[in-house]
Amino acid sequence: MAEELKLSVYGSGCKNCHTLHENAKQAVTGLGIDAEVSYITDIIEIANKGIMKTPALTIGGKLVSSGKVLSEKEIVALIEKNRA
Repeated sequence: MAEELKLSVYGSGCKNCHTLHENAKQAVTGLGIDAEVSYITDIIEIANKGIMKTPALTIGGKLVSSGKVLSEKEIVALIEKNRA
């Protein structure tokens, strides 16, 4: 059985961060996959990840986007590329 995929959105709680989080959840739902989508607002955790611009998105612990709001379609493409 495959390990559950983990997506994390990092941000301060702003509108763009919430939008990225919602788009990530919709992308997972649209793909019909078992994945955890978390939302991290802890500034220390964000800094420890080396994230300089938010919102940011990690897939499987790998930073795939920083400083922009990705669409659901863009996130789907990143999930497919990073879950192999």
